[in-house]
Amino acid sequence: MPERSALYRRYRPQTFSAIVGQEHVTRTLKNAIAAGQVAHAYLLAGSRGIGKTTIARLIAKAVNCTKAKDGEPCDRCENCVAIREGRFLDLIEIDAASNRGIDEMRDLRDKVRFAPSQGQYKVYVIDEAHQLTPEAFNALLKTLEEPPPHVIFVLATTESAKIPATIVSRTQRFDLRRIPYRGVVEQLARICEQEKLKIEPAALEAIARHAQGSLRDAESVLDMVAAFAEGTVKLADVDELLGVSEWEETTLLFDALAGNDAAAGIRLVGRLVDEGRDLRLFVKRAIDHTRALVLVAASGKVPETASEGVAAKLAEQAPKLPLPRLAAIAKRLIETEQYLKTSEGTPLPLELAILDLTVGAAMTAPSSPSPLPPAPRKEPTPMRAAQAPAPRGGTRAQSERAEVVDLAARRAQSGSTPFADVQKAWLDIVAKAKEQSIGKAAQLANAEPVTMDGGTVVIGFANDFARAFWQDRYRTELEQGFSERLGVTVRVRCVMQLPPDAPAATDDPMLRAALETFRRPERIMEIE
Repeated sequence: MPERSALYRRYRPQTFSAIVGQEHVTRTLKNAIAAGQVAHAYLLAGSRGIGKTTIARLIAKAVNCTKAKDGEPCDRCENCVAIREGRFLDLIEIDAASNRGIDEMRDLRDKVRFAPSQGQYKVYVIDEAHQLTPEAFNALLKTLEEPPPHVIFVLATTESAKIPATIVSRTQRFDLRRIPYRGVVEQLARICEQEKLKIEPAALEAIARHAQGSLRDAESVLDMVAAFAEGTVKLADVDELLGVSEWEETTLLFDALAGNDAAAGIRLVGRLVDEGRDLRLFVKRAIDHTRALVLVAASGKVPETASEGVAAKLAEQAPKLPLPRLAAIAKRLIETEQYLKTSEGTPLPLELAILDLTVGAAMTAPSSPSPLPPAPRKEPTPMRAAQAPAPRGGTRAQSERAEVVDLAARRAQSGSTPFADVQKAWLDIVAKAKEQSIGKAAQLANAEPVTMDGGTVVIGFANDFARAFWQDRYRTELEQGFSERLGVTVRVRCVMQLPPDAPAATDDPMLRAALETFRRPERIMEIE
C-alpha cells in the first residue's frame, strides 16, 4: 500500500496567498520582497499550528524563486520545487530544542560565511528559538546583527517573551494570530472537497472549535476523524473520538445554574461520569459558554462559533444570568478546571462548584430570606455567664470578645476545656463555613467533635473523603476557629467515626439537601 502523508503536510500552503488568517504578515513580506527590501533577520511569534514554519519556508522560496512575481513565489521553478520537496541545500532548518548550545551556534556562525550553492540566498530557519541557551544567544548575537549579504535568518517561537531583547531588536518581528474560526472551517471544507470526504457541517464546526485557532491541529483531527468514521463523518463521530461534551450538555448545565437547580446540575455530572466523559473538557466548554453569555449580555451579539440552536439558547439564558453572576461562574469554573487536574478522577470539585453556584446563589439572592443558623443536635446546656446575650447597646463583636475572655479565665482556673464549650464552638464553625461555602459546610454538618484528647479536638466524619479533605487541606482552618472561640491553642485531628447513614448534624434543609448529594456511594472517592 503506498504511503499516505498527513493532511497538514499535503495541504501545507506553497504560496503567500494560500496562507489562512495571516494577511497582515504575508502582505508586508510580499511587498518587501517585491521591492528588494529583504531584511537580514525575521522573528515570527505565535502559538502552535498557525503558520510560522510555513511562512519561514515561503520566505526562502520567494527570495530564491527565479520567476517570482510581486514577491510571490511561482512554485514551479527548480528552486521552488526543491524547497517544496525538502532538498534545497540553501534552506537550513535548525531545531533549537535539540541544537540549543553554544557549540551549535558557533558552528552555524562559521558556516554562514560560505556562499549559497543553489539560490541567491542561504536561509537559516531556527525553530523554537526561545529554547536556545543564553550562551547560544550571545554567540549568535553579532552574526544576527551583521550577517553576510547572502544570508537571511528566520527565528520562529511560541514563547516570544523568552527571546532576549538584544535579539528581538536585531530582527523584524511579526506576531502571528490564531486562525479565525470561520477561516478554519472554510479551509477544512476545501480539504474535504478535494479529498472527496463527506462530512456534516456541524462536524466541521466542532473540529474548528476544538482546534482553538490552530489550523494544523484542525487538519490533524480531520485526518483522524476521516479514518475513524464509516462513510459520512457526523458530529457524533467527532464527539466520540475527541471525548468532547456536546454543546447541548453545556446548555443543560447553565439551565441548572440559571434556575438554581443543584439537583439537575449534579445529575448531569453523574451522567457524564457514567458515560466516561472528560470533565475537564466539559468545564472548558462551560467556560467558553460563559464567555459567550457575557458577549450576548454585554453587546447583544452571538459569537460566530455558535450554531443556530446554541445561539437561540444563549439568547434565552443571557437575561437570566446578570453579568456579576456570570463573573462569579467564570471564576469558579476556572478554579474547578485546575482542581480537576489533580483530583484523580473524582467529580467532586465540579459538584461542589455547582452547589456553590446554585445553592449559594439562592442564599445570597435579594429575594431570599436570611438563612437561620443550624440548630444544635442536643439539648442546650444551662446558660453560663459566657453564653448570656450581649447587653443592650453592645455589639456582637464585643459580646464575642467578652465570651472568649470569660472562657479563658475559667479554663485558667480549672486547667481544662469543658467538652460542652467544644460542641458550642463547633456549631459556630459550621455556621461560619456556611456563610463562605455551602459545599464545605455540608461536609462539616455531617461530622461532630467526638472527644477532647488533651489539647487536641478529635472530629469524627461519616466518610473518608471528607475526613481526608479536611485533615489534609483545611485542618489549620478548623484549629484557628476552635482557638479563637475557646481562647486557648487547640489542635485538630480528623478521624472516621460516623456511619454513612448517620443522621445529619443539622436541621438546616439546605445543608441536608447538600449532604444527600455526597452520601451516594458512587460519589465517595478514596484519595489516600
